Amino acid sequence: MYAQNTSEQPPIAKKQGVRKISGRVLSEENKDPIVGARIKIIGATNKGGVTDIDGNFSFEVPDSGKYEIEVSFVGMKPARLTAKENMTIIMEFSKTVLSDVVVNGFFSRQKQTFTGAAKTIKSEELLSTSPTNLFQALATIDPSIKVVQNNTMGSNPNAIPDLVLRSTTSLATNNEVGLNAPLVVIDGVESTLQALYDIDLHDIERVDILKDAAATALYGENAANGVIVIERKKVSQSPVRVRYTMTPVFNFADLSSYNVANAAQKLELERLAGLYDSNSGSLDQLYYDKLALVSSGINTDWKSKPIRNSFSHSHSISMSGRGSGLDYNVTGNFSDVNGVMKDDLRRRYGMNVYLSYTAFQKLILTLRASHEQLNVRHSKYGAFSDYLRANPYDSPYDEMGNYRRSLSYDKNNPLYEASLSSFHTSEMRTQRISLDARYNFKPNFYVTLQGAYTTGRGTSDRFVSPESNQFASVKSLTQKGSYTLGNNGMDEWSGKMVSNYIQSFDNDGTMFTLNLGAEIKRQNEYTRTLMGTGFLSDNHADIAYATAYPEGRAPHGTEALAASLGGFVSANFMWKNKYVIDGSYRISGSSKFGANHRYAPFWATGIGYNVHNEEFIKNLKWINTLRLRGSYGYTGSVKFAAYQAVTTYRYRADLATYTGVGAVPIAMSNPDLTWQTTKKLNIGLTSSLFNDRVNINLDYFRDNTEDMLIDMSLPPSSGSVNVKSNLGSQTGSGFEISLWGRILQTKDWEWSLSANGLHTRNVINNISDALKRKNEANASAKASPAPLLQFREGESPTSIYAVRSAGIDPASGKEIFIKKDGSYTYDYSVSDQVSVGDTNPWLEGAVSSQWRYKRLSLSLNFSYRYGGHIYNSTRASKVENIDPKSNVDERAFTERWKTPGDVVPYLAISKVGGQSFVYSDRFVERNDELWLSSMQITYEVPDAWLRKIKLQKMYWSVGTEDLFRWTTAKFERGTSYPYSRSINMSMSVTF
Repeated sequence: MYAQNTSEQPPIAKKQGVRKISGRVLSEENKDPIVGARIKIIGATNKGGVTDIDGNFSFEVPDSGKYEIEVSFVGMKPARLTAKENMTIIMEFSKTVLSDVVVNGFFSRQKQTFTGAAKTIKSEELLSTSPTNLFQALATIDPSIKVVQNNTMGSNPNAIPDLVLRSTTSLATNNEVGLNAPLVVIDGVESTLQALYDIDLHDIERVDILKDAAATALYGENAANGVIVIERKKVSQSPVRVRYTMTPVFNFADLSSYNVANAAQKLELERLAGLYDSNSGSLDQLYYDKLALVSSGINTDWKSKPIRNSFSHSHSISMSGRGSGLDYNVTGNFSDVNGVMKDDLRRRYGMNVYLSYTAFQKLILTLRASHEQLNVRHSKYGAFSDYLRANPYDSPYDEMGNYRRSLSYDKNNPLYEASLSSFHTSEMRTQRISLDARYNFKPNFYVTLQGAYTTGRGTSDRFVSPESNQFASVKSLTQKGSYTLGNNGMDEWSGKMVSNYIQSFDNDGTMFTLNLGAEIKRQNEYTRTLMGTGFLSDNHADIAYATAYPEGRAPHGTEALAASLGGFVSANFMWKNKYVIDGSYRISGSSKFGANHRYAPFWATGIGYNVHNEEFIKNLKWINTLRLRGSYGYTGSVKFAAYQAVTTYRYRADLATYTGVGAVPIAMSNPDLTWQTTKKLNIGLTSSLFNDRVNINLDYFRDNTEDMLIDMSLPPSSGSVNVKSNLGSQTGSGFEISLWGRILQTKDWEWSLSANGLHTRNVINNISDALKRKNEANASAKASPAPLLQFREGESPTSIYAVRSAGIDPASGKEIFIKKDGSYTYDYSVSDQVSVGDTNPWLEGAVSSQWRYKRLSLSLNFSYRYGGHIYNSTRASKVENIDPKSNVDERAFTERWKTPGDVVPYLAISKVGGQSFVYSDRFVERNDELWLSSMQITYEVPDAWLRKIKLQKMYWSVGTEDLFRWTTAKFERGTSYPYSRSINMSMSVTF
């Protein structure tokens, strides 16, 4: 930190017993005047104010005693120095007050003038929470960020988790991933959830999470689900600095939730199920053969076969500096991530370049360019569930030590499949470049232009060996084996212009801010797919060896072109640093909508009250900040395919005639397709108390989504089954709370505690007839252990639908179902299904504790979910309605109905179980969870030691993630891919 006084004038100017204190406040980064800097004269009562539009200040004080001047401004390090006349004060940018400014991707706004709901997270806070998992770090720090649990994919590093900010605004009727994810903006350019997932955490400067309409309305049609704004590191010092960071990670599979039967138990269960019963005794020998295997000691631990303890590592190196008007920062990063399933991989290479050049006094040019390459290899060991189903009395090897092709009951041997040359890989290369030009017409008026271009090219290869059991029943050699080759690409360019004007009216903090802007975007995406069959050998793992196409699968591809534009105006007025009112208005146009509704308006308005600047509050002393906020606005969502509003056709070679090639419609036009909109209300309170030792933040929100895009049925004669239409609405509401307190603070010790929570509730108001019919089909489905999603009016979109149960009848052993009218029956009917629970918890969030002793710090972060439900498919399919030919949960033996009079929770064992399911609320359980999401210990090496070895900064850290978990429901966590626990270490050195 420094505040430079460059005046060479006499320290005090005398005039009739009055001294004059004056000067100018400039920014260290570009020497621009700082408008609205707070000036306080120490030693003079009620003397102070703010700088004018040229950064100037001037005061007259009595000509007696000595005076000091205290200067402060949001985002700058405060300065205090001897008062003089004609001072020039240079203020330095400060990371410690980053949270006093909100960055929305178009411009920055001081929080004291901001009426929206936003959370600013600094780089240090992210790294102290988790240096390896950005999504989990964000969810721990801010309760509004929810990482959607995917129990199927577990900790698969190649499965990008889905994010939701506060609550959903769209119905994922086909399990669409990312439909309710927030918009991601990196360095002012709209990006993707994958880019956020793969970003180098050590390259992040700050994250701003924008939640309500006042904070997001400038993004118009992309703002309904909130916005996550990322700013990567720039340059903060003149000398050249080189920083290197290495983070190794050790992962261990968490198999504690899998309690499968051993060999003896499984064979006994098969006997109890009657698999060896026969009138002639013909199955007795089969039973005794298996009993002999069990007696010989065979007890294969199948769940350990595809699992490994993996090692991952990431590296980041950067060089930065400034001189001769040029700021530069070049960063290279590499990560090699290995999951706990054997043979999988996620490897990423990246390079980022930041250049900022002051061409002349009023023009600043900024260039950002990046190249990223992502290589993915999926595990050839298949789904983890295949190993859980394998019987433990089966050995994977035959008498010769070779892998068996099949196991008992003709089940495939997953280890045999893994031994083949089959593979599934992909590669993606992405380049991004953006150029910003900022021209400062006046100190209080500047214009920024930005042009950005992103291009991506990817390939995917998937080979299935002809020797796979998948082709065991295929007779034709030309159809054995398969190779799928895919290509995809994306080209996107965008342009943006934003003008910024600020006018200060007095020294009491009355100012007006105006922002005008416009943007235009164009995106083109394509996919190309080719599939070949007829491979003659397991070794011929290249598409060049294909001898035929699969039947009915000719090469095919898709293309999606979309364009949009928008213009906006945003205004903000603050009176005497107390009362704030702002508003924004945007007109957006998009090619995705019908010809009759290409353009739509979006707007937001907000009010704020800085209560802490009232004199009666200042006199209380113990209130540092007390800000009330309120906003209401109109936002939208366009997360659907490009051609939903136009008729599209597919050419078919079998329709070729002498007049040409025929085509059939695959989607029908809807010129009246209009914008899905969400009206957002937010009321909030921000406070800091007792000399900033306690912070309390509260927000209540209510979102009403109208013209929701869902399917509408079409007659079969149209050639298309359905079309997107505006036929639904949904209401969501809730509150979020964040508490933080510094319990202890001394020279060497510091201890703080924080807790946060989010409560949400969504209700579907109306849906289309097509979705109602889909609900009926999902209700009638019987193949899945858990009920499929249903979306019913008046209910939550995350409700669980099942038939109520009175338990197992002790006399007959049958389940007693409760009909909708309350009567009892033995007959299960889908028409009796009702909402019996909700997977959305009543409250979720995190509790954290941070300790610091000198340069040693410890961060403990616990996450929790309370009040949600789960349909326990483990109990439904592996305890009660089991397939006796597959391995099951150990609990399948206990508490089963056997004879009349048994009062038990589970039905009797059936030899034909697991073929179909009925959905009873006996399997709906409370799913309250508490887990140690992360723990991090960090040590910063003392500066005195570093100077001896010519280093600028060094720190070491060690941490863990998901070390333990407590839950009220006992079920298998991670079905196709297990979850993992990890230990990470990190070292960062700055030269």
